[in-house]
Amino acid sequence: MIKRSILVAASCLVFGLCVNSCRTGVEPSPSPGIVRVTLKSIETDTTIIIQNDTSRFSRWDEFYLYISQGKIYRGHNHALLYAEPSIARVPGDTVNIIRREWLSGVPIKPTDFTEINTRNSRYIKYVILESYVPPGEYDSLAFALTANEILIFLPKVYMNPVQLPPGTHPQMQFPAKITVNEGRVTQVDLEIFPFSSLYRYRDSYLFGRKIRVASVENL
Repeated sequence: MIKRSILVAASCLVFGLCVNSCRTGVEPSPSPGIVRVTLKSIETDTTIIIQNDTSRFSRWDEFYLYISQGKIYRGHNHALLYAEPSIARVPGDTVNIIRREWLSGVPIKPTDFTEINTRNSRYIKYVILESYVPPGEYDSLAFALTANEILIFLPKVYMNPVQLPPGTHPQMQFPAKITVNEGRVTQVDLEIFPFSSLYRYRDSYLFGRKIRVASVENL
């Protein structure tokens, strides 16, 4: 009886060691982080010449950009980026890149009749992509960026078609060192020259997409 008890205790000990050994061999999966990509127009790029008229920004101006197919790369591998970190997986966003806001952060409305200038207003900063991705080091960011027209109201109304230069792929890639940590937000701020990106071509404009990475910040 004593021998049987000893055997049972020994068996339990061996079983326990095996279980503990197995547990140490399986590490828990890391929690994802969030990559947030913003886009904002350069504050000094405010005018364009259309048919010998120099534009002046107004509360009605429109230059919509279409963002889609977001990706973040680690070598040849990539994770998809969507417009928002939800299960809906919205593939992209549309932003009026020349819309302005008051310095208080309140967007300027068509019904606001206060004079708009560079001293009391600024371009709106948009979040264009925001998604959960596995933590780690990434080396570039990519997304498709297109436009189809620009609408200017001052000194008079101009509506001009906008297209990418012939042979230009909609997808753009931005080399950048992007570190994503578990449970944290990594923000990539991009800046665009909205008017300097446009080149006259017959009755339309070619969209040269002059964009730069302004900063990468771990929040």
